Amino acid sequence: MSHHISEHPSLQPFDISEYKGVRGKNFYDIDPALQRVVHRYAESFAPDHKKAMEEHIRKYGELVGGILDELTEECHKEGKYGEVVKFDRTGKRIDFIKYSEEQKLARKISYDHGVVNLDFHPEWKFDFTHIHRYALTYLMNMNGEGGVACPLAMTDGIILALKKIGTEEQKKKYLPLVAGKGSSSHFMAGQYVTERVGGSNVSANRTIAKKLPNGKWELTGEKWFCSNPGDLWVTTAKMEGTNTVGMFLVPRIKENGELNGHHILRKKDIIGSRGKLTVEIIYDKVEAEEFGRPGHGLVNLIRYIIKTSRLHVGLGSSGNARRSVMEASEYAKFRTAYGKKILEFPSFTKTLAEMQILQTGNCFVNFRSANLSEKDHDAAEITVPLMKYKSSSQASYITQKAILTLGGNGIIGDFSPLPRLHNDSIINETWEGTHLIITDHCLHALQKPKVYTAFQSLLDELTKSVENHQELKNAFEVFQTKRKELEHCIKNESKDWKDMNRVYIADVTYQVFLLAEFLEQAAYDMTNKLPTKYLYFANGYAEMVRDGLEAPRQKEGVFFDSKAIETFLSF
Repeated sequence: MSHHISEHPSLQPFDISEYKGVRGKNFYDIDPALQRVVHRYAESFAPDHKKAMEEHIRKYGELVGGILDELTEECHKEGKYGEVVKFDRTGKRIDFIKYSEEQKLARKISYDHGVVNLDFHPEWKFDFTHIHRYALTYLMNMNGEGGVACPLAMTDGIILALKKIGTEEQKKKYLPLVAGKGSSSHFMAGQYVTERVGGSNVSANRTIAKKLPNGKWELTGEKWFCSNPGDLWVTTAKMEGTNTVGMFLVPRIKENGELNGHHILRKKDIIGSRGKLTVEIIYDKVEAEEFGRPGHGLVNLIRYIIKTSRLHVGLGSSGNARRSVMEASEYAKFRTAYGKKILEFPSFTKTLAEMQILQTGNCFVNFRSANLSEKDHDAAEITVPLMKYKSSSQASYITQKAILTLGGNGIIGDFSPLPRLHNDSIINETWEGTHLIITDHCLHALQKPKVYTAFQSLLDELTKSVENHQELKNAFEVFQTKRKELEHCIKNESKDWKDMNRVYIADVTYQVFLLAEFLEQAAYDMTNKLPTKYLYFANGYAEMVRDGLEAPRQKEGVFFDSKAIETFLSF
């Protein structure tokens, strides 16, 4: 008897036929670590402030898990990426970036929600604190860069710089454009610093700034990486006749309505962060305004623009990793292999547990670093570059692990966001400095006596209650061992050894910082007689640090404890 092909056994529903990933869920409500840091860093807030903040963050979690996830997927399809339009129909040069409607709407939703500009919303009556701002940043990046996260990070930096060093005229003219509620500029702000002769080595750049009689500047040269060509950007150039690098503001359109003298050469064919364009540009007598004191260009660039971007990279990378863990965990609820659920395979549960420990810890220390930065704590000089390096590299590791947990489905671009998240994570590893550059900044900070002392005091503060809790003894011993190793590296090794091994030193610094953080989280609950899950996290991470990421797990450790594994997998 013949049967219709649709009745063939190979075409019948199977275990993942109904798999939809985590779309449609509120990404704040399903993230215990994020809820934890929001609660703890807001403990001193007035009740009405804390309630309003949590409601605002929760609403954004709903948007990110719903409409923004859908729009991000839609605008990352062929034919939907942005394109450079160099001329209008009459042949007039316009150098315009045309984005899909989905991309523009995604930007508008996040901008209008106040992700970086809530303090410019007249109805918001409270401070826009770091914990609030960066909780939104973290959530935003759960959809990857998406053409939204990078532009908003750079917009955040320009808003801060305008507040701190902008003239009253610049604030009046530009803050409504990049921060004002209802601004029509959903292209937002950009950052044009890198030239082909030097990336992080900005002092090697060759663009020249010539002072004009009217007080403005005229820039001539080129920029090799122009992230998010928008309506306003920050740029650098050497002041004519000097080696001093100044920082400048450049509007896309001059006050007379003409296109400012820049020419977009082409868009970059980069492997990730493709939702927003990165282009190459020629400056042909671009009209610019000095941004801050001309002689302080590099200092202000690092203090306001780069530092803000690095905070965004750290939190954003952690958001990328969180989404990857969420997707891998959700997939594991559906998939079977060899007659049983893949969660029944110890090697699989070990992988998921390790991913969860690494990502949760990274979330905690990123928010600790942001809090230190907000308080101008000297230790932030170490932790901000450290988080940029370690969060981005770890996100690439976790996204790759997540892809592999999905097997062949993991490498299919329209099955899950994991391939896009992985590529975005690699971009984060290079943006605002590669590992060798960033770890050099971290090492330099570690070798400043005042900063090193502040970091050691921070570690003491985080672990001050640990010795009261016997359950934390093993994790505390690992912490002490790694802390002594870090001290030896900084105080006893030669300059050449430290320079060659700067990445290793940064890794040890991160391990010490995160061990102290996990110990603090667990001790906080124990001291306050609260049930805690973080004892498992502290002991699990301590074992991973002590034995290595790929080492066999010990029978007496948390990875063979069914309650611990259940905690990790349900987190």
